[in-house]
Amino acid sequence: MAKLKALDEFLDTTLTLPVGGKEYTVPAPSAETGLLCQKLMHAGVAAANGKETDLADLDDVEEFNLYKRCLGPVHEELLADKISWPVIKLCGVTAFLWIAADLDTATRYWESGGNPEAPAPDQTTSSAAASSTWSRGSTSGTNPRRKAAPSRGKAS
Repeated sequence: MAKLKALDEFLDTTLTLPVGGKEYTVPAPSAETGLLCQKLMHAGVAAANGKETDLADLDDVEEFNLYKRCLGPVHEELLADKISWPVIKLCGVTAFLWIAADLDTATRYWESGGNPEAPAPDQTTSSAAASSTWSRGSTSGTNPRRKAAPSRGKAS
């Protein structure tokens, strides 16, 4: 009978974000958050391919809450450390990509400084996955949705 190696011997379920000389360790998300991120990623891919979807565009509050969910307790740490919004947003999107896609996609986005069109250091190609799957959400306080989104239930 085959016996598998213990999961904790090779699976790292955290993401470490170095910011301002400090390392912030993002824990693995809940199953609910993981599934939400994957659903949003799929909606972003559909929108990038010209398909109409309500989930690809987040308003400001939804965007903030998504980062909070993706970062877990690190979100409060970043706020307590008075980290600026652009850096918190970079951390949030990076965590989102880590959850919804994989560490390589998140790393490319992080190392590009949040510009998925720019090649990351030591990279010769841009992060097409990050640029084609993430909607930055509303920056004006308005929601550009074409129709009302169905209720997604209570966020946690």
